[in-house]
Amino acid sequence: MIGERILNYKIESRLGEGGVGTVYLAAHTQLGRKVAIKVLNPALVDNQQIRERFRNEATTLSELQHVNIITLYDYLEKEKELFLIMEYAPGQSLDEYIHQITGPIAEQKTCYFFEQILDGFAYAHQKGVVHRDIKPSNIIVTPDSDIKILDFGIAKILKEGKRNLTKTGTQLGTVLYMSPEQVKGQFVDQRTDIYSLGLTLFEMITGKCPYDGSILTEYEVYEKILKEPLPNPASFYPNVSDKIQQVIAKATAKNPQDRYQTCEEFKQALIAQTSTTNISTNTSYSTKTALASPNPTRVTKKMASKSSGIDKLKRKNNLILYSVIIVLSSLTLWLGVSIFSENDQSTQDDGAEVVSENTKSKERDDNPVEVESDFSEDDTKSAEEILLDSLNQKKIRTEGFLKILKTEREKELLKGLLIDGQVEEGSSGQFLGEFVVQVTVANRRDDARFEDLLIGITYFNENDKQIKAREQALEPLDADKSITFRVREDVEAVKFATSLKKVKVIDLEPTEVLDSLNNELKELNERISKVKQNMSEDF
Repeated sequence: MIGERILNYKIESRLGEGGVGTVYLAAHTQLGRKVAIKVLNPALVDNQQIRERFRNEATTLSELQHVNIITLYDYLEKEKELFLIMEYAPGQSLDEYIHQITGPIAEQKTCYFFEQILDGFAYAHQKGVVHRDIKPSNIIVTPDSDIKILDFGIAKILKEGKRNLTKTGTQLGTVLYMSPEQVKGQFVDQRTDIYSLGLTLFEMITGKCPYDGSILTEYEVYEKILKEPLPNPASFYPNVSDKIQQVIAKATAKNPQDRYQTCEEFKQALIAQTSTTNISTNTSYSTKTALASPNPTRVTKKMASKSSGIDKLKRKNNLILYSVIIVLSSLTLWLGVSIFSENDQSTQDDGAEVVSENTKSKERDDNPVEVESDFSEDDTKSAEEILLDSLNQKKIRTEGFLKILKTEREKELLKGLLIDGQVEEGSSGQFLGEFVVQVTVANRRDDARFEDLLIGITYFNENDKQIKAREQALEPLDADKSITFRVREDVEAVKFATSLKKVKVIDLEPTEVLDSLNNELKELNERISKVKQNMSEDF
């Protein structure tokens, strides 16, 4: 598309490419103003859900006018093309800034950046917008050390009355920065953004994400997010102050109720925790000139050189340490073998006790090899058997985790199943005890289907004592549908209650986490079958 014109803008170069679109740098043909144009991938244009999400991004951005959020200038929709024309923010993503320029960012500078980040998200939250995909790569650091937040493409609009493209239970976002409630596919609000902001602060202050995506599978990351406390930032970078650690710990609490409830509260805690150490409220806004280095490249080289020297020293010390360990291990092994041989001989000559005086002779007579052997069961297994054990253990863990998430997801879906019963006027025991009830069962979700429905109806007398109960089976209830039925009983009751006795939940739009785990389980079963087949052929 380079050289093409979109409205009054001429495309000059490509800035980047993502899952649903490509971003180009363009300039206004008359004013010369630089803009970023996001173009929907042509292969996705016919996908109505993707088009709606793209349009949703335009609507969201058009309502956000903040110095720390990228501004939307225009939106263009054609039959086979969709375009977002946005403010162009020169600079680097925070991800690149950390991993290519600074490494761990000094606390004073981190706080200066992070207060801008919190200001931008506080404004978005006030407008009813939750980003849901906060990560360093979605934050730009300009040459003037200003912050610009981008990519509200999967944001959730919380305004009353507006239908959301992304519904409760739909899992979106980047795995490494997800909150526990996102992993479970539960309802999210601004506290989910606060969790992801806490992880972003962790990465800024330590230079590393708390979870290493290069060595962990998605399943392992999900388990850590749900079950394990966040790693201590000081274990990644020892210069992190205790107060910053406390701020990160609260922002990333597993329970949303235990986190900061707003970005304003988060910011005040950050200012309070850092005012007595590296930065004060008064200086946080007065350091912009010092923070905006006129020649960041020169600083980068100096810091890189210093970092390289430290790394070389560490490697040298580690090499010496490893050599010592190897020598000591070899010596220990030699001594162990010698002692084991002597003890083994002594045991055979003197009849030394192994378990007890009463059981020793019997065990020696019945199974001398088992008593005298110093090898574990695993030592006698073949490589295929060990691999099979490992795969089976992983399968058990994956199935257990999948069961937990499915249960949580079903609970969430069941919140959309409503049961309402009304007594028909004039029927309440006035005609020979006849009691007529009209019951409506409604499915308020468009991502679930309910089958094997069994509704309970219980009748009570004036003393609240149960006098009769019955059950009513229903046909499957599709998404956004309802069923109404009447029940007539000859019972002298004054009240009744309806309840859900049985239901089978069909998840029509499983979360990305569930899909990923199901695929992983499928692959594990295939690998297990293949290993078993190989073992059978070898046998």
